Amino acid sequence: MPLAVWALVIASFAMGADEFIVAGVVEDIAAALDTTIGAVGLFETAYALGVAIGAPLFAAFGGTVSRRTMLLTSAGIFLLGNLISLLGPDYGWIMTGRIVAALAHGAFFGIAAVFAAELVSAKLKGRAIATVFAGATAATILGAPIGAAVGRALGWRATFGTLVLFGAIAMVGLLFLLPRGLGRAKVREVAPQHDQAHQHGHDHQHGHSGDEAELDAHAKMHMGSGGGSAPLKAQLRALRRPSVLIGLVTTLFGYGGVFTSYVYLEPQLTEATGLGDGWVTPMFLLFGVGLFIGNQLGGRLADRNVRRALVGTVAGLTVMLFAMSLLIHNPVTAIIGVLLYGVAAFSVVAPLQMWVMTKAGDAPDIASAANISAFTLGSALGIWLGGAAIDSGLGAASVNWVGGVISGIGLLLALSALWLDRITPPQPFEAQPAPLTHHH
Repeated sequence: MPLAVWALVIASFAMGADEFIVAGVVEDIAAALDTTIGAVGLFETAYALGVAIGAPLFAAFGGTVSRRTMLLTSAGIFLLGNLISLLGPDYGWIMTGRIVAALAHGAFFGIAAVFAAELVSAKLKGRAIATVFAGATAATILGAPIGAAVGRALGWRATFGTLVLFGAIAMVGLLFLLPRGLGRAKVREVAPQHDQAHQHGHDHQHGHSGDEAELDAHAKMHMGSGGGSAPLKAQLRALRRPSVLIGLVTTLFGYGGVFTSYVYLEPQLTEATGLGDGWVTPMFLLFGVGLFIGNQLGGRLADRNVRRALVGTVAGLTVMLFAMSLLIHNPVTAIIGVLLYGVAAFSVVAPLQMWVMTKAGDAPDIASAANISAFTLGSALGIWLGGAAIDSGLGAASVNWVGGVISGIGLLLALSALWLDRITPPQPFEAQPAPLTHHH
């Protein structure tokens, strides 16, 4: 891989870590700012909403400048946002920093994936894109543990300082290593071998295999698209299909329970479990290991049978969230529960994404991007409701059954989606390459 790809990996890690890193210092921030845990959780709600807002804004702006400029701009905005959070004197300034940093998040990954593909030969495109997303996947596992460890050693502001450091290293690397002069070719021109990442269900049915094996479920969750495999009107018509609409709402609720509990894992461990501060970092690392396992498991299950995977994984997440309400109160069962909860949390990703793209038929691109927004909005909803439960006096462990209710609604919707699927004629994919962008 060219050095420029590794610069993209560092930036990918930095931005991926920003999704998770605050969870390790929620209590410390709440105490320092003299506010509630739920109010600190709103930092993550705002971040999720900022991602959803920023992606279309960057997409509108991106047609007028080079990808190199867009990558540097998004990295600069990310760095600025975290500097504001690091130096901000009060809650409002920190919130502003979170929103600013989030605006760049959604646009970066899609541009980075395309840019990486342009840097290598055709046979290495899949590996280059997978390498870029490996940074985000590593951040999924290590983001919160790093935030917790740094926050406990140096104070919670140092957690934001870590993001500033990562962002600065990425910015310097991108500035000096990204080559100039790469054209503004449409995304689909550089991604013909990644048709399968968006047409996964179709190819599985026909026995094909391809570069999608290079990409894990976390990468696929971060992939939206640019609307290139069918005319815009057809793409928008696909969104109006009942099967697509119910699929999008299934994603919103089915995934919504994940962050309801995760963002408030620190207060659960210290208050409900009774573990000391020294246990927080290892427990977040254990959860990250579970996420990695869930990534792989969800993708494999979806490959075998997306219908069963959809219901099975959302059901598993719902059961684990309710179970965590009990398991979190004992140190031994909490360790087991955190690992299994991590597995369940990301096992739902690939089935939810594949289901919506499959139901969109020959127009999966905008539906795929809309599903990324559903992931994001589900996270925002879950974090807000979890914080409200804690602030209302229900206790830190209450976020688990709140998340269980949210994902349980998703399970009912998934069952409804399967019922609707039985009475609706199938919509086959067109065998066309689908572009790659990042919306979450």
